Amino acid sequence: MEEVQAATMETGHSVREAFSTVIGRELPSAYRVAGYILADATEAQDAVQEAMERAWNGWPKLRNRNAAKAWFWRILTNVCRTRLSARKKSPIRDLVEDMELADPADPFRSSLLRDSVGRALSGLTPDQRIVIVLRFWGQLTVPEIAERLDIPEGTAKSRQHYALETLHRALEKDEEGVR
Repeated sequence: MEEVQAATMETGHSVREAFSTVIGRELPSAYRVAGYILADATEAQDAVQEAMERAWNGWPKLRNRNAAKAWFWRILTNVCRTRLSARKKSPIRDLVEDMELADPADPFRSSLLRDSVGRALSGLTPDQRIVIVLRFWGQLTVPEIAERLDIPEGTAKSRQHYALETLHRALEKDEEGVR
């Protein structure tokens, strides 16, 4: 991050180039994580786009550019959380019920529906789902998750713990249904 600030000052890079350098690096993993949180490729694209727009609008006010990566991830996870919450309020089908309607071209939905862990994710709260996806699909440590979500480490650990318990119960139930 410091190299971005230094390059911006030394070479006269525009604010747009500095933003693109910092946030652009995050886009592939942001899309992947948003896809697994939202279980929908199109919605993931929309969420990343919305997060980029919010980040761009807030970029001039960002005091610590060294924290831009974590700041962008907080924006992205908040956008995903809002979208998940909006789903709960609207009368749409559960992810598992959409199995027959799954678009084979949607890599996130088809991947999540293929296995019992993916199906069990739909039973988590938005906050738990975000922590689990960041931990296992985003391959972040608990301290990194806490930083990106701007929550205490203990809260991240707690959400992970309860989410794993919920997943464990769902997987046991799924396994019993197979027998």
